[in-house]
Amino acid sequence: MDRRHITTAATLVVLLLVLAGMAVFGVRALTAPLPDRSAGGPACSSAERQVQEFVTRRDVQVSVYNAGSISGRAGTVLETLEEAGFRGGNAGNAPADVRVQRAVVWTTEADDSAAELVAASLGPRTRVEVVPEDLGPGVDVLVGDRQISVSPDAPRRVRLPQPVEKCIDVS
Repeated sequence: MDRRHITTAATLVVLLLVLAGMAVFGVRALTAPLPDRSAGGPACSSAERQVQEFVTRRDVQVSVYNAGSISGRAGTVLETLEEAGFRGGNAGNAPADVRVQRAVVWTTEADDSAAELVAASLGPRTRVEVVPEDLGPGVDVLVGDRQISVSPDAPRRVRLPQPVEKCIDVS
């Protein structure tokens, strides 16, 4: 055998050892047990826990969908909600079979405090409807052709029905 054959064989042996090491690492990672989170609360120390009693506008992401005939309405309303302190999500067109005159808030959860905060911000006549499917990230707002503004007297936060424990990053 010449020098070229020896180099090729050595390279193949090294690559096979690297491949075997990666396979062992992958199998260990795949079969490792998942962290136990069955205790009911977050898996963090008491120093890292934070109890949340309110949901604020900055906690709520809003997506807006146009169910009216005025082009660009969803984007305009989304900007208004972002200026009021909500986090922006998607803007687009509502499903074709949906009719809305002013605004309606859609959520997939009953008693959704975030949806109630958004509805309260859009005025007392804005209703919250529980629907089976989400249109986009966060709370969905469907708007029609009537004028919409965020009431200056609207609450900036609402109390959660039950306090929620969260883990926070202390590093």
